[in-house]
Amino acid sequence: MGILGSLAHRVGPRGTVVGLDQDAVQLAAARAHVAESGFANVEIVEADAYASALPDNSFDFVHVRFVFAPVGRDDALLAELLRLAKPGGIIGIEEPDTSSWSLYPPHPAWEALKAAILAAFKRGGGDLDAGRRMFGLLRRAGLEDVTLRAAVVALQDGHPHMRLPIQFATSLRARILDGGLMNDAALDAAVMECEQAIGARDSAALSYIVTQVSGRKPQ
Repeated sequence: MGILGSLAHRVGPRGTVVGLDQDAVQLAAARAHVAESGFANVEIVEADAYASALPDNSFDFVHVRFVFAPVGRDDALLAELLRLAKPGGIIGIEEPDTSSWSLYPPHPAWEALKAAILAAFKRGGGDLDAGRRMFGLLRRAGLEDVTLRAAVVALQDGHPHMRLPIQFATSLRARILDGGLMNDAALDAAVMECEQAIGARDSAALSYIVTQVSGRKPQ
C-alpha cells in the first residue's frame, strides 16, 4: 500500500492524506487497507495521476511511486506534481534502476527475462530504469534542495521478491510476444528455468535500486 500508513501517522489527526490511482483492483485494496487500519485521515480517490483535477497549490507533500517507470511522459507528470504542491512544498519521487537487479550465481534464464522485461517496458512507452533520470529532472525543473537517496534489498531463501522477473514476465507476456522479444516456447522455458534457479538453496539476489528523489517547489 505504498506509504499511506506512514503518511497517515506522520500527519496525525489534524492532517489529511489523499491516495490516488486509476486501477480498480488497486483502489479496492487501498480502501480496504485504510478501513482495516482505521485511518480516518486518509481519502482514496480514483483519478489520473497526469490530470487529477485535485486543486492547485494544495499539498505540502506530493509523492509518486513507480509511475514514471511504466508510463513515462516525464514532463507531463512532473507538471502535475508541481501544480498540486504548495509553494515551498515538497515533491517526492520513487522509481527503479535495474543496475543492481541480479541473481547469484548468475543464470541465463534470469538474464533473458530481465532483458525482455526492460524491452517490453520501452515498447509501452516506459523505462524500468527511470530512477536514473529523476535527480536531473527535478534539478532542470528548478526545484530547490534536490536530494537523492538509493536503497537495495538483499534477497535470499525464497524471498518473494526473488520471483519479480517471473511476475513481470507473466504480466507483460502479451507485449513480450507481440514485440517478438521472445516466442512462447522460449518464454515458458525461461520462466521454468528461472523458478528452478531461484529455488536453489545456494541462490541469492539483489533487488533493483529504488531511487528516492525529492525537491522543494520554489516559493
